[in-house]
Amino acid sequence: MSEGEKIRRRSFLSSVATGGMAFSLPMLEERPAGAAEQRSGAGASNRGEVRESPARSALPCRMNLDGSVARIGKWRLGEIERWYEEQLAVDTIAFWQAHGIDREHGGYLRPDKKTKACQTTDKDLYSQGRLLWLFSFLHNNFGKDPEHLAAARQGKEALVRQGRVAGGHWGTLYSRDWKPKEGFLDIYADVYMVLGLQEYYKATGDDEARKLALETTLAATRTVLAPEYLGAGHGPVYEPGIKRLGTWVHLLFPLTQFLSHTPDERLERIARFCVRSILTRHWQRDEGFAWECLDHLYQPYSRDYLSQWTKDYDWAHQILGWHTIQAAFNVMFEALRLDNREMFYDGLALGFQTLRAHWSSAGNGGPQEFDGPESLKQRAGKPEPDAAIYDYLLFTLLAIEHTLSPDAIEWFETIYAAALRRPEGIYTGSLTLHEPRGVMLALLILKRLKERNGRSSSFLQR
Repeated sequence: MSEGEKIRRRSFLSSVATGGMAFSLPMLEERPAGAAEQRSGAGASNRGEVRESPARSALPCRMNLDGSVARIGKWRLGEIERWYEEQLAVDTIAFWQAHGIDREHGGYLRPDKKTKACQTTDKDLYSQGRLLWLFSFLHNNFGKDPEHLAAARQGKEALVRQGRVAGGHWGTLYSRDWKPKEGFLDIYADVYMVLGLQEYYKATGDDEARKLALETTLAATRTVLAPEYLGAGHGPVYEPGIKRLGTWVHLLFPLTQFLSHTPDERLERIARFCVRSILTRHWQRDEGFAWECLDHLYQPYSRDYLSQWTKDYDWAHQILGWHTIQAAFNVMFEALRLDNREMFYDGLALGFQTLRAHWSSAGNGGPQEFDGPESLKQRAGKPEPDAAIYDYLLFTLLAIEHTLSPDAIEWFETIYAAALRRPEGIYTGSLTLHEPRGVMLALLILKRLKERNGRSSSFLQR
């Protein structure tokens, strides 16, 4: 065990209650019982972790005497599971099966979740790869339904036939009948084709999908590390050599999935590089936030006219909670794959810092983004899309699964209550990743908790 892990584990175990009760997470400020309501007051920690604290449940005990959990706040685990199952059945499976498959030209369409109409029938590869992953993941994890596999197969075949361009990349945009409208530009189109192809390979053993996923990963990595990389495609054109937190987040998730079933030393090193970029460069651990953008030297941009890019879209100084919470749970998933507890602790610490920094209890409650440290300190945030709530819920569930942390339970209760207060649900246009990923991965977590009778995994106790 490394010295860093010993320190984190010592901090972790120092707050373990007797009798197998839940843990308090490392690197969070210790507080006496009932102090949660004081965290945003004058005595609160001033490490960029300022937030309006969620109120604790009226229920005095969330834990059973044997250290297992049967409910989160007023909801039993079975009730939460049924909420997710309904979304999986209606908003994910039924919706995309009926409206998302292009049965005429192959590939996928992006209808609006409310109206079922397509604002455009153009096919962006950013979403095509996500939908290939959706149907492949459904097949692999939810019943081996042949219809899901057929939807994945037709998409993979159309994309391989129509979407590839030179250099191992994929085109950015096509018409519905696959006429090219924009060649390679969006690196995230590449990344999500990796996600879809690796999951399809897992479902079918199709070696072409494996080879293309590997080729695309290497091409995408070369591109984002090139000095001339401008970060174009998903947002504006940036300065050369731009480094974005979202890039490492988007790339790490497919790599963790890919490596879980297909060993490759090159991919291992790229995944480790993504984690290191997240934890040691973008994350400002002592300040309590993570930069979205860093310059070509992995340094924050200066706060002057030299770094102001466009009037309406300047992310040079942004602190975006939805990428940071994704970074946290992606690091945790990668730590689980590697059996690396020190990495898992860092993911937990990053996630809890993000919750304290970005969650607002104003209105119905929700996450918010900030224009920089001063904006964060003053709580002058802007609302993030409601879809980000799926990411916040996923982090807290993953933390509960492996720690039964009272803080994680409290946070899930707060965020879940906010989700239920939205009369039309967590809805943002045509969701091709946040919702399906949040729903499907949450259900797998809840299933594992159920199999262990509400007990945490043994991962952090080994």
